[in-house]
Amino acid sequence: MTRDGLKILIAQAGPDSNRYPFRSHPLGLMSLAAYVEREIPGTSVDALDMKVSDARPGDIGRIAAERGADIVGLSALTVHWEEMAEAARAARAAVPGALIVAGGPHATCFSGRVLDSGLFDAAVLGEGEKPFLNIVRARMRGERPEGIPAVATPQRPVPDVPRDVLDDPDALPFPAWNKINLEAYRRRCSFSVMGRRNHMSLFTSRACPFECAYCHNIFGHKFRPRSAHNVLAEIRAAHSLHGFSDFDILDDVFNLRRSRVINICRGLIDDGPKISMAFPNGLRGDLLDDELLEIMREAGTTFISFAVETASPRLQKKIHKNLNLDKLAAAIRKADSLGIFSNAYCMVGFPTETESELKSTIRFVAKSPVNIAHFLTVTPFEGTRLYEMLDEETRARAARAPGDMRYEDRAFNLSDIPDSKFRRIIHLGLMRFYLNPFRAAKIILRHPQPKNLLAFARMAFNRIFING
Repeated sequence: MTRDGLKILIAQAGPDSNRYPFRSHPLGLMSLAAYVEREIPGTSVDALDMKVSDARPGDIGRIAAERGADIVGLSALTVHWEEMAEAARAARAAVPGALIVAGGPHATCFSGRVLDSGLFDAAVLGEGEKPFLNIVRARMRGERPEGIPAVATPQRPVPDVPRDVLDDPDALPFPAWNKINLEAYRRRCSFSVMGRRNHMSLFTSRACPFECAYCHNIFGHKFRPRSAHNVLAEIRAAHSLHGFSDFDILDDVFNLRRSRVINICRGLIDDGPKISMAFPNGLRGDLLDDELLEIMREAGTTFISFAVETASPRLQKKIHKNLNLDKLAAAIRKADSLGIFSNAYCMVGFPTETESELKSTIRFVAKSPVNIAHFLTVTPFEGTRLYEMLDEETRARAARAPGDMRYEDRAFNLSDIPDSKFRRIIHLGLMRFYLNPFRAAKIILRHPQPKNLLAFARMAFNRIFING
């Protein structure tokens, strides 16, 4: 029997909101809410991001009961599995008749483990919109979520079916901006480390065709870009409805299709609105040429993160990144000449990495004109090619402590370098990078958000003298 007016609570599990300073909007939750409410009129979806909320995982039960939730959906990264499990236990106790559904990266990669916990009725694998919509429809018919594509259940914990993805991302509604506490994100630094500002996160494409060994590749390998027209329409709607003038682009590889990037930028230049764009994640550096960087700058690009990973050609091949380091270096120099503030992400501690290779990565970044540098310890997440490179003992250690696998830790030094020397090299590298007076002066003169310079200085100090 069909039931109208289901009430749904979806939540992003995470750490204490004061533990980590950088936050991005929960675009997955926002897209899911907008899609379900459009496809099933009368259905009400509430979204909660615990990363910016005062609510803790144990409060989910109370919130679900207050809202009379028929379905509770919980999403989390692997490092936040414990918070996700606590939230599920609270929901199960408070609304025993509700369907408890897991989603997000951890549920996608470890559906069997998630369902074995006995806390969930189903787990959505990969992109959530279509599978979750089918779960809601089954619930309305009074049916269990069995046999739904890309949905695992205790009876079928690892379904042998392809992911159920949207081939045309333009078919999705714009994210449900009204479902989240926008003010909470204005009060926190964004993922782009540009500081506090009235910004919105944005996905303009899904998936990545590259096969980097450390990546779970949640969205698959088939690149699915939104059209330039659709992207521009969302930017204009977000600007007119909520006054957003700063956007963080979170794609895996925004610039894979060069002509699309040019069309998006040309649309912003010709017809506006006047905005700024930051790329904390979504660019492949060796696919950026002078013309592309120039038009991106003209369209409002103020910040770019360059994913260097390693300056060792041998390791670039080993991890299947295969980055052209010469082209990357040229793109970094060009971005700097255009006044684009930039960051370098480096991964340190790869299996078989030598001392000279680690030092070459630090040297590559220190000699470049980037303004910020991160040296992040490689984390061997199960289900990746990187994990398969490890010996049995290291795999077992990684599997035992998923909650401890945070990239800022040094717990998983997989290199050939002794731990004490490994830490010392990185610390000296951070000092060499940040204590360069010319770099410090350029940061002060060029930071796109001068009002946030004090917070930036604290971050650099902590990185050198505390975390380092």
